[in-house]
Amino acid sequence: MTKKSEILKKLEEIPALPTNTSSILRKIQDHEVPMTEIAKEIQTDPTLTSNLLKLANSAYFAGPKKISTIKEAVVMLGVNRVYQMIIASAIFPLALKPLKGYDLPAGELVRHLVGTAIISELLTKEIKIVAPPYTFTVGLLHDIGKIALGTFLELEIKLIIQKAYEEKISFEKAEKEVLGIDHAEAGAFLMKNWNFPDNLIVPVLYHHEPEKTVGEYQLVTDIIHISSNICIECGIGAGIDGLNYSNNPSSIERLGLSFQNVESIICKFISELNSVFKNLDMSA
Repeated sequence: MTKKSEILKKLEEIPALPTNTSSILRKIQDHEVPMTEIAKEIQTDPTLTSNLLKLANSAYFAGPKKISTIKEAVVMLGVNRVYQMIIASAIFPLALKPLKGYDLPAGELVRHLVGTAIISELLTKEIKIVAPPYTFTVGLLHDIGKIALGTFLELEIKLIIQKAYEEKISFEKAEKEVLGIDHAEAGAFLMKNWNFPDNLIVPVLYHHEPEKTVGEYQLVTDIIHISSNICIECGIGAGIDGLNYSNNPSSIERLGLSFQNVESIICKFISELNSVFKNLDMSA
């Protein structure tokens, strides 16, 4: 069995999202289903309800009023935010463990996923473009392939680093050459098994290679590619691979992004760091 086959087999063993969560996500995407019905279904799941309210009252998502019920969360935050928070509440427990292969301590992957999602919103505001509402969700999902690759990476990390530096190639290219698959492809494979739509899968698959994206997903892929790298520049998610990524020049050109834009985004993000991650612990 090749390493890639072994990894794909491990990915297939990762449990799908809970049935209730998948059902709620499908109903949210069906615009004919009233939000009152969705709120009722969320309330039947105590864990999902608890996690959703925790996120709804976190410093980043919350407004001036404390949210105490799912109905309030739906009304005050809107369908897109509720969708994003349900995704987060399902993904975070998987991403909280330390990833030794990537040299990421417990919780650091979650911080990177959230940070990237938030930076994607700061970026679109900074350069005054309108991104699809699912952009934030892609940010929350873009590196989930690291969950499954961490163990395999740990066994081959010396070879991967040696290849990256000696051949002057990016970390994910070295990762793919050694393992037969990189974390972006692993994440896309995992999401496909979870029946996620293509508008989420494609940008995750190509977030390190945005030039391979075509058509309607190009903008989101460019945004997440840049946002993830900015997040790493801020010291969040900068594991053993963190310093070996670079911004794709074509993405910068397509977005019309300047150095001053990036500086402004970093300043705004850093100023919000303490409030952004407060109460985002999904372990309980």
